[in-house]
Amino acid sequence: MPRILIVDDSPDNIALASMILEKDNYEIMSAASGQQALEMARKTRPDVILLDIQMPQMDGFQVCQRLKSDPDTDGIPVLFVSAVHKDAESVAHGLSMGGDDYITKPFNSTELRARVNVLARLKRHVDELLEKNFELEAANQALAHSIERLTQAQKVLEQLAITDPLTGLYNRRYFEERMQETFSLIGRHKVSIHLLMFDLDHFKAVNDRWGHSVGDAVLVHFSEIMRRCVRRHDIIARIGGEEFVAAMLNIPVDQAKRAAERIRREIESLPYKVGPEDILVTTSVGLAMLPAAGHSDQTPTLTGLLKMADEALYRAKSQGRNQLVIA
Repeated sequence: MPRILIVDDSPDNIALASMILEKDNYEIMSAASGQQALEMARKTRPDVILLDIQMPQMDGFQVCQRLKSDPDTDGIPVLFVSAVHKDAESVAHGLSMGGDDYITKPFNSTELRARVNVLARLKRHVDELLEKNFELEAANQALAHSIERLTQAQKVLEQLAITDPLTGLYNRRYFEERMQETFSLIGRHKVSIHLLMFDLDHFKAVNDRWGHSVGDAVLVHFSEIMRRCVRRHDIIARIGGEEFVAAMLNIPVDQAKRAAERIRREIESLPYKVGPEDILVTTSVGLAMLPAAGHSDQTPTLTGLLKMADEALYRAKSQGRNQLVIA
């Protein structure tokens, strides 16, 4: 039921307006002063306010101005009612204060009901629009949140598709894709590639003695050492159980050797700790290289480079492990 607040310092005027408007099934409330009207408007949020202009202490114009400056009450339609301020200037002033309509006393009951009905209907439509707008904003926020979650999920899936889930390094498939892209540049640019292939020595013994969870921790430990010892833009990947590779572009061979030796020495000198015990791990390394384009008569391939590195790694293993061999 719509609520109407009648503001007038005359009880007779309130009674008359109430009697007329009760025919339209409104809930009628009343206030005898401007201050009381402001308090009731904030508390009850009426659908329409009938506001007498000529009141002591605070006139209707001042009350309306206060109502329209308060975010809690600025959307309530105000119908000015006056027996004195009937001139066009007063009407214009009332509307400029934020009033929505203006009626003079003595008023016609039919006209009063019609004007109040229009404002009550307007208020209902505005409230419905605000509610729909609120629902739309909530839906938009939910949609934006869903899109953000989907975007994050997509990023996670993309990352999972290219990385090894244990170490966080690139996986073999993505490593080979990146390397194929790199090989496509060799014919057009002078690009040299140094490929380091690592295999942890006697790693099966670690798993057999300590279990696979500790073995996994050792693999993570080794991957962290690799990250520290290569350049940020070098391509490092886990390509097998305990096999890792690092592709280094456009560096002197001595620099690639130093990187390989640094990784080999660090894993040797930084054992993985399990409680009070140390797990000593070493790695064998095979280094293969392709010179810059134009310095070789052979067409380089990734398969060929991997084979050279693997053969060098095999020699490092057969020669006693824990060493670097260059193809």
